[in-house]
Amino acid sequence: MNMDSDTQHTTSSIDKNDGVTNGSAEDLTGLPNDVFLLIVRHLSSQDLVLCRRVSRAWFEAFTNIDLSWNLMKWHFPRTREMRNASELGERPDWSSIYPKVARRYYHLQSAKPRLIEKIDVVQEAMLKGARRSVAPWNRWLLFNEHTATFQQRDPTWCLDDGLLVYQEHISEHYVAYDLETRHRFAVPFDGSDKTVRRLRLACGVLIIEWCEREPYHQLNDRESVHRHFASAFDVKRSVTNASSEPPFSWTITFRSEWKIHFLGLPLNRYDRFFSAHTANHYALYLWQPNRSPWGEEDPLEQLTIWDISSPCPYRPSLDPTGANRPGSPDRGPIVVNRLSWRDLEFLGLRQRHTPSLREILLDDANFYVHEEEHRWLDGQHSSLSPPRNHHVRCTGLPFSCTGPRWFDECCADGDVHMNFCPRSGSAARISNSERLGRFDGTWPGWAPCWRHEEFPYLTVSEMVDARAGVRIVARQCFMMEALSSFVLPKISFEADSEDDPEVRFGDELWPELLKNGRIAGDERWVVGEDRDGRVTIVRF
Repeated sequence: MNMDSDTQHTTSSIDKNDGVTNGSAEDLTGLPNDVFLLIVRHLSSQDLVLCRRVSRAWFEAFTNIDLSWNLMKWHFPRTREMRNASELGERPDWSSIYPKVARRYYHLQSAKPRLIEKIDVVQEAMLKGARRSVAPWNRWLLFNEHTATFQQRDPTWCLDDGLLVYQEHISEHYVAYDLETRHRFAVPFDGSDKTVRRLRLACGVLIIEWCEREPYHQLNDRESVHRHFASAFDVKRSVTNASSEPPFSWTITFRSEWKIHFLGLPLNRYDRFFSAHTANHYALYLWQPNRSPWGEEDPLEQLTIWDISSPCPYRPSLDPTGANRPGSPDRGPIVVNRLSWRDLEFLGLRQRHTPSLREILLDDANFYVHEEEHRWLDGQHSSLSPPRNHHVRCTGLPFSCTGPRWFDECCADGDVHMNFCPRSGSAARISNSERLGRFDGTWPGWAPCWRHEEFPYLTVSEMVDARAGVRIVARQCFMMEALSSFVLPKISFEADSEDDPEVRFGDELWPELLKNGRIAGDERWVVGEDRDGRVTIVRF
């Protein structure tokens, strides 16, 4: 009897002092504002979103715009929404923005895709067709009869600032797909009679390198030459209205067109060229086997840099004789510098028969040549004297090639079986170096140490959103089978924080993204290519 009375008395007390529905001082939302902020600051972002579901009073308190703004500053200060707050209007609705960002980082930090989207694109054509990418060097990794790809072909798509450019499978038209608004925009490029070799979007400029499908002239008894061109398009995003849907739009306009080789190139797997561009400059390195009948053996090499800042409607592809070429030299792309094989040899950049060039990069006034050698490389273009470990280097020069030369290299510490890079991966985390941190890889002058940062894995590709402090990296290990321990390839998420360790995605995600060994994106998504050649968009 006494137990029942005590129980009734306790229940009555709880009912009387329950403040969840009336917002009294015992309720969290009824506390003074400064005390309330001190408490909620200790809650996780997921808990803060769940608090909205407790009651109406809690929903009103936890959806307060000023509180949501403070929560964004506390939990997600580096997100895209915080960096671009001025584009969201005079007073953004932070109460609706915060749960979306919290959901994104929940999926990122748990390495779980929120949504996977597929797009059918035009595939590679071995003969005449809409797509024929430039062949990579003929070299691969070989260790104890186990092989792995060392350098992949260029993907059939490109991505920058949330805009995905590709060629539709059915219509074969080039489109630009805004991944945020899911709106598509037409690219004013007619590819019906062209074979695209490479497309790249960077610095607000889309470059499409292409050739004519029909040969221009006969090179010899077995090969014919196709005229090769590059077309540049300005890609600009304009804010329409912060309250409209979508709040911004894209405009893609033709800037200029130029011939990238004076005679043309055969469509084969022997002649190769690598390129890069910024908003104002375009560089192309050309490597061709020597077809001279006089016994010259070394391949032909050339590096050319154009200034492409000036728009020009003239299209040399429509004027084979050059009769309508503009007379003013300041209209359209102009050659800034052309380096012959002698110049490249003097600068230490000539590749000869065992090329190690991985890519070329540009900034506002310099070009950078990234080279890469590996101890276990095999194939026609592999080095006859391989390095002790995995060797990467970068050589940088001004466009004029007059002035100081920048040189950076790394061969990783350790022996032939264990290599640890002192400026990336585990060694960098131990040394805690600010200058050589994991997210300081945006400047093109650094050697690509990210390739060998985690032995025994070789980093195939990475997506780095440096401003958000987010990195997604894809690594592959081929030699562990030889050590009687099978290790699957892995894709993992890393955050620029000691509180967020590396988290590994599920193994099933690798074939969904890494057919061509390339991923791209930012904190919102990562884009790759699946085993069937479709573009895969993993949204967070």
